[in-house]
Amino acid sequence: MTTVCIFAKPPVPGQVKTRLAPAVGTQGAAALARAFLVDTCAMVRALPWARPIVATTGAFDAALTAELALPAWPQGDGDLGARLERILRRALAEHPAALAIGADSPGLPSRLLDDARAALADVDAAIGPTDDGGFYVLALRRCPEGLLDELPWSRPDTFARTLDRLRARGLTVRVLAPWFDVDRPADLARLRDLLERGAIVAPATQRWLGAPQLSVVMPVLDEERRIAGALDDVLAVPGVREVIVVDGGSTDRTVAIARQHPVEVLEAPRGRARQMNAGAAIARGTTLLFLHADTTLPRDAVDHVAQVLADPGVVAGAFRTWTVADAPAPWFAPALHAADVRSRYTRLPYGDQAVFVRADAFRGVGGFPDQPLMEDLELAWRLRAIGRIRTARATVRVSGRRFVAHPIASTLAVNVFPLLYRLGVPATRLAQLYRAVR
Repeated sequence: MTTVCIFAKPPVPGQVKTRLAPAVGTQGAAALARAFLVDTCAMVRALPWARPIVATTGAFDAALTAELALPAWPQGDGDLGARLERILRRALAEHPAALAIGADSPGLPSRLLDDARAALADVDAAIGPTDDGGFYVLALRRCPEGLLDELPWSRPDTFARTLDRLRARGLTVRVLAPWFDVDRPADLARLRDLLERGAIVAPATQRWLGAPQLSVVMPVLDEERRIAGALDDVLAVPGVREVIVVDGGSTDRTVAIARQHPVEVLEAPRGRARQMNAGAAIARGTTLLFLHADTTLPRDAVDHVAQVLADPGVVAGAFRTWTVADAPAPWFAPALHAADVRSRYTRLPYGDQAVFVRADAFRGVGGFPDQPLMEDLELAWRLRAIGRIRTARATVRVSGRRFVAHPIASTLAVNVFPLLYRLGVPATRLAQLYRAVR
């Protein structure tokens, strides 16, 4: 029997897989770390010669503990070298050989661990290098005191320096075939490709990667004339794999028509903020995009969202708008574009700009405030407190139907009400005024 020590941190957002966070968010990075660990433990459990344990820096939650169903050894204090030594020495006290691996290589072929164990029949140590200069496995028959003291970790020369140290301490060593860790977005793309081709097996990771990265939440109310076209348009956007329609109590056929499409449909108390919060609560994506039924995304919308959020300091974004009149266009149709100018320069986007936000940031600020008007402006203020908001260099098409039907009310809503709100007029009072001028 050989003890295989799986080194892992509890998958806490912001503390694990941080280099993946710009691509998937901190919540997504934590979810991936959890999936990586589940798959790694399952692979080791399947080895007939292995006794797997998890060497952890802290306690896992009850659900993960139950899912892993493995003994947990605390790593203790010190740098990674000290912790590796401590765990390996404990394992060697119980069995003649021990392997240390991380949980950063979901889908690691079990044959590589077979090779590491087999090598110990002839040498004192075996080590498998990774593409980034580290190593994915360290197998030992003996572990002299201070073997891994003061080595450089998470550096391009980690493997080389560790190999030199093993030899300097008199251990015979075999270098194994290389593999790769998943630490950066490029590694994630490589992992996804291998999983899709069936070259490796990591079910929990593959399930997570198969989940949508972008969730579109569409609040609706009495939109039977528009909902079918709106859903056809958004479902045709490449990369959109989850659309959640949230109805606020329609009295027409909006819900029935929506349910004829491959989307989630739920009902919530009336109010755009409440409806959007309800949709966000069930969304699985790492990014949320809030789309009005009268707003149409460009075909390359997902690419623009990814470009804006590639900067880890950006927590949210929005599109520029181009407002068009539903035929026939009135004589004052050119005035429709007044709001479009604002969308190019504002740092506080309105809801008709198809606002998108990292899911963890959205939940971190409490979502939309429960108020009848100016919920988009209030959310933008909250998000500005924790990061930047950037406008994409792309345009959404917005129907001018409300402006055409109520030009005075719409002008007030766009230009005057935000100023009044900033001056302290309550959103409830503004909502009463908005209904009055309509």
